[in-house]
Amino acid sequence: MGTSGPVVELRFAWRSVHGSYVTARFQAVIEGEDPVMRQFFCRLVTLLEVQIPEGLEDPVLTADRLRALEGKQVKVPEEALYGRTLSLKRETLTGGLRIPYFK
Repeated sequence: MGTSGPVVELRFAWRSVHGSYVTARFQAVIEGEDPVMRQFFCRLVTLLEVQIPEGLEDPVLTADRLRALEGKQVKVPEEALYGRTLSLKRETLTGGLRIPYFK
């Protein structure tokens, strides 16, 4: 997948039904911005790392499901471009939100 803008690293965390967190780091490309809202449109290019607590069995928070986000677009706040981990709901991975987080 080619890059069309600056490359950044984005970090996400999802809390499992058991209370522990699954985290992921992605290499992403900035494709645009909304300067009024101070948000950026990024394309997730490569899953760099997934951390799943040992013994965690959550059918939504799997490495395969996170890898499936490669190629998707996401809108993130400016601070995400500078290393802030974004805490997300599990529903962002299941499509259970009214407005999809990953497109």
